[in-house]
Amino acid sequence: MTARFLYIALIVLLNLSIVHGQVSITDTSELPKYSYLIYGYSSSGNAVQATGFFVSKKERTYLVTACHVINGWLFESFNDKGSYPDTLYVKIGLKNSGLDTVLTIDISKLKYTKADRFSHDIYFIPINIPSNCVVNSLESLISNFSPIDKIPQMIFAYGFIADDQNLSSRQFKELAPKAGKARLPDWNAYACSPLVYEIAYSGNDLGAGYSGAPVYFITSSFGRNRSSVRLHFGGLLFGGNTAKHRAMVVRPELVKVLYDEL
Repeated sequence: MTARFLYIALIVLLNLSIVHGQVSITDTSELPKYSYLIYGYSSSGNAVQATGFFVSKKERTYLVTACHVINGWLFESFNDKGSYPDTLYVKIGLKNSGLDTVLTIDISKLKYTKADRFSHDIYFIPINIPSNCVVNSLESLISNFSPIDKIPQMIFAYGFIADDQNLSSRQFKELAPKAGKARLPDWNAYACSPLVYEIAYSGNDLGAGYSGAPVYFITSSFGRNRSSVRLHFGGLLFGGNTAKHRAMVVRPELVKVLYDEL
């Protein structure tokens, strides 16, 4: 086990007991704009469809997604998926037009980074955003996350459902993020998981294509004569078991630690 792994685990455990700033919201209608479609295909026809989000720091912008989206390695088995794209495409908005364009990301070298049992399924890619484009980034919510101390009322993840088929240009343009709802199946398991945790969902709410999607907790607190609805960053969804309707999430504390290291 590496020293860095132990350091991150210690920071995460310490952060579980620290109260951070919270962000007030009235609804979740703004959350879809923070999720971005990632797509790619290889010459053999192997298609990749996933989700990501952006953060900014020190005048640099990063696309954040699951590491296996970038290098094509299965997280649990650490086996090569086989043929994998050299290029990924990300759909982002154009300023003052309401239209979209596509960013091209060369992963021809990144994809050969082998999986490591002591690494985590999350990746920050530095991105140059063209001056005529705009992205919505989550660094404020990540920097000011507030650990929860009880089961949240709602859990949301906004991602792009994949059908394992190559997307046409029209589909790529029109595909929109969908809200997947989930719950914490076991509070004690969540509270004792220092790096990742499990959520449960129904149907195909959080199926293929959600890898890399940001997760959100919604909680409420009740004071004298009023209640307050709070949004908490819940981490990054990186995979799961569709047969059992379970998904795994990188803890928000760990995402913050990695963001602070940028």
